[in-house]
Amino acid sequence: MSRLSVTGTAEIDFPVDIFKVTVTIRANAPSSGEVIQSGKKKTEQFLALMQKNLGIEPDRFQLDSDSVNEDYSSRNSYNYTKRITLDMKAELSALSKLTSLLEELSNVEYDVAFYLSDEADKEKQVIDAAINNSREKAEMIASSLGKKIEGVEEIRFEHPSDARYRALAKAACADGCNSLETMLKLPTKTISKSIYIDWIME
Repeated sequence: MSRLSVTGTAEIDFPVDIFKVTVTIRANAPSSGEVIQSGKKKTEQFLALMQKNLGIEPDRFQLDSDSVNEDYSSRNSYNYTKRITLDMKAELSALSKLTSLLEELSNVEYDVAFYLSDEADKEKQVIDAAINNSREKAEMIASSLGKKIEGVEEIRFEHPSDARYRALAKAACADGCNSLETMLKLPTKTISKSIYIDWIME
């Protein structure tokens, strides 16, 4: 019995499934009381507009606390800021309608971020693929030597932080690798893994 160390690598692009839209509402007024009143009114108008034009209920938005600061560059001037976030299903048509409406509004800024709701599952798929890559290379080398791969002695990851996947990787050695369906129209997130496996060869 001997040991064969083989590196396995995998990189997969996953289409995101969550859009996180952050909207910033701003207002300006001569006093703190007036600017808060103005800012709250703009916020209420914004939520009503989202409900009327896009059918997005107000309770779907997450509202941060009001922020009021005195503008020292201008006498008797106060600035109001309110950040509102919305998590929505990654549908480009829905996002386009939302951003088109936001661009028509004054004193409103927005930003869009992209996420995977099941990133842990996607990482497992990449680990599976990296293990399969290592196993295929190990079997090819073993075959050329007239031997066979009989099992796994040790698994190591490229980064120490990946140690939490060690048990998962050992289970994946037996489970095989999941397939991936790509959706090229959506933004993607790339997940890559490198794994070092000491295979038992006989």
